[in-house]
Amino acid sequence: MSLRSAITAFATASVLGLPAAADTSPHCPASNMLAGGLLSNVCWACIFPIRFAGLDIFSSPLAAGGERAGFQLSSRPSVPAKATDKKVCVCDDGPLPTVGIPIGMWMPVALYETTYVPGCSTTLGGTVVGVSDPLYLGTEGDPEQDLSQQSFNHVHTFSYPAVLLLELFTRCNRAYQDIDILYMSEIDPMWNDPFISAYGNPMTVFGSSIAATASCAADATASSMGRPIDKLFWCGGSWSTTLGPYTGFEHNMGPVQFTSANNLQLLAMNHARGFERSTVGSDAMCQPQYEPMIQKSHYRWQVAWPRAEGRRNHASGETILRWGYGRTVPGLADTPVYLQWKWTDCCTPIIGR
Repeated sequence: MSLRSAITAFATASVLGLPAAADTSPHCPASNMLAGGLLSNVCWACIFPIRFAGLDIFSSPLAAGGERAGFQLSSRPSVPAKATDKKVCVCDDGPLPTVGIPIGMWMPVALYETTYVPGCSTTLGGTVVGVSDPLYLGTEGDPEQDLSQQSFNHVHTFSYPAVLLLELFTRCNRAYQDIDILYMSEIDPMWNDPFISAYGNPMTVFGSSIAATASCAADATASSMGRPIDKLFWCGGSWSTTLGPYTGFEHNMGPVQFTSANNLQLLAMNHARGFERSTVGSDAMCQPQYEPMIQKSHYRWQVAWPRAEGRRNHASGETILRWGYGRTVPGLADTPVYLQWKWTDCCTPIIGR
């Protein structure tokens, strides 16, 4: 719009008593996750416990319980039930087998960036990339009417191997070694259409049934204490009744809770698609294994921005009353960036490559 057109529009609005046009440019804040946040925003103590040759040689230094600002502390990381307890491992991955010692630990592997603005990447310095169609604009929802309570959110995922970037435990590399963008919901037709999502993932129809929904009460209770029930893979703990359908839509319940639910939905969808592999257990020490049903206890989450948890992380579905207060900056940074932690069992070679 030229200067003359802008002056004419403003004068016409003033004469007719109409409000002047508001600034409609998208708000896309910048995070520091590719700079100082790599060190300051990561809970380095959350790597522990470390299991070596079936023995937990380094326990978690985090307090098992207590309070902070009047709320109970989030759960402390522990070894998943299916983690390997073998003393020696053998990998047949070459001309000669590799003999090694099993090591298991929690490792930060990915960033889950949430946003209402299509194409907005806070991780990339507040850049709006070329998928910013206003048609897919997200919303926090409106609690006044039932049909307007739906919230919609976009998610971008980045590989974020913070431990490997510091050249620690490099023998346990099971994924990307660099920071790369892995997924953008704007170009996924299933993310904004529940019907297409249901056809692409038929299991979500079962997860939305009355019987399946009723069983999620047990998972919500267990997850609230940091112990999600893996057999109830269709449940979202205290974040969402069920994970299906795998879309960006959720009922209005505050930005921290519904973005967390979206992240878990995306993770479950990627497991069903075969994009996510299991790194837990004896079978996964040499090569990650296909796991179509999400195992929630194998993952933990941490708010990394704008107000990082820093000294703790939390289990999948764990109640936000224990970790979610004060994690956003209203009007400036309404949607958090989350760091995904994943338990990793690996075979560290002592004979062979």
